Amino acid sequence: MTDARRRVSLSLRARVALAFLLTTAVAMLALGTFVHFRVEETLEDGLRDQLEAEMNGLLVAPPEERLRAVRELRGDIHGQVLDPDGTALASSPAVAEPIMDRDDEDDDGFSGGRLRVRDDLGERGERPEIDNERVLILTRTADDQVVVLAIEREEADDAVEAVGRQLLISGPVALALAGLLGYVVAGWGLRPVERMRARAATISSRSAGERLPVPPAAELHRLAVTLNAMLDRLDDGLERERRFVADASHELRTPLALLLTEVELALTGDRSPDALREALRSAEVEVRRLITLSEDLLAIASADGGGLSVTAGELDLAEVVTEVVARFQARAEGLGRSVTAEALGSARLVGDGEQLRRVTSNLVENALRHGAGDVEVVVAGGGDTVWLAVSDEGAGFTVERPLERFSGSHDSTGLGLAIVDEIVRAHGGTIELTREDDRTVVRIGLPVSRY
Repeated sequence: MTDARRRVSLSLRARVALAFLLTTAVAMLALGTFVHFRVEETLEDGLRDQLEAEMNGLLVAPPEERLRAVRELRGDIHGQVLDPDGTALASSPAVAEPIMDRDDEDDDGFSGGRLRVRDDLGERGERPEIDNERVLILTRTADDQVVVLAIEREEADDAVEAVGRQLLISGPVALALAGLLGYVVAGWGLRPVERMRARAATISSRSAGERLPVPPAAELHRLAVTLNAMLDRLDDGLERERRFVADASHELRTPLALLLTEVELALTGDRSPDALREALRSAEVEVRRLITLSEDLLAIASADGGGLSVTAGELDLAEVVTEVVARFQARAEGLGRSVTAEALGSARLVGDGEQLRRVTSNLVENALRHGAGDVEVVVAGGGDTVWLAVSDEGAGFTVERPLERFSGSHDSTGLGLAIVDEIVRAHGGTIELTREDDRTVVRIGLPVSRY
């Protein structure tokens, strides 16, 4: 594999790996955010449940028992009992100042809840003032007493931070694994493509018939089938071209050999002026045949290249037919036959006059050369189609596909009817070969306006 091909392959694999990476990153970001807030919410609900349970126990106790219970509070829960004026009646051991201040603007409530713990708690170390971001404060009123409970959120916050750190550590690892997995999966998925590419690199004109391997995966299966169908068409075209070249070479060999023979005979010995003129006439016939064959080959080559020249213009097909038939009158009379033209209805259409003259000439030429009896040419218009029919009294076509090139039937070079077929199809028309009333009929249908 060349460097350029390797870069293309790696680029595609990198894009797949990047897609895996981005997808995993988005999924992990969403999941991590959900887990972080869910853990935080769950821990806070747990702290609130502890306060609620402790508060419910204090509220049902008698006032004196409530004061004693608050003074004995230990651990992370701190409490204080205030009278309606905000004076502390009882405080837990760690509380240094009132947790809640009396709200002068509201005679029924307290505000500014803050927790200041004592700094002489020994093993717990210094405990600075903790505001509402570090504690959860719950207030209830009973028996003219305000019960305030607070619980520190430090452990819960530490747990949330630990979860965040774990996500930050595991996230990059997961992303790296996702990218590596995407790269490996892309390479595995592209292996059938590489096999197809390697096989395609070995296929040439000398290995016709070879096809690409067809992977089982649906998408690649369809791609391989499509490419193999394209190779079938290319093989068919190559085979046609080879046959065309072989047939054209065969057709050219005969007139060239005859022409060379005439020239050699003219150059040998002392020949009379009459003999030389006869040799020149024979050479002229072969040269004209070569010119006709060359024109036919050029027309077929243009049609194969998609470049058959069709110059659209409005014309009367009946006039074209009359002109062509007039050129063949003398030849037909010399053969003891006749060529007639008949027009039925309007025959005006949009097409290439020169090409349609060639169509008519080829059909009449074939009828005179290979047919029998009188030749009738009928032009009929009707609706959106103009019909051209050329018939003779011959036995018909002797090959299975008379429109095929070099079929050798009803045709001096094997190309006349093939060229007619190409020109008709270039005009968007149809061609039909039939036998009607013991006559061989070639019927052509041309659209009135295709352009």
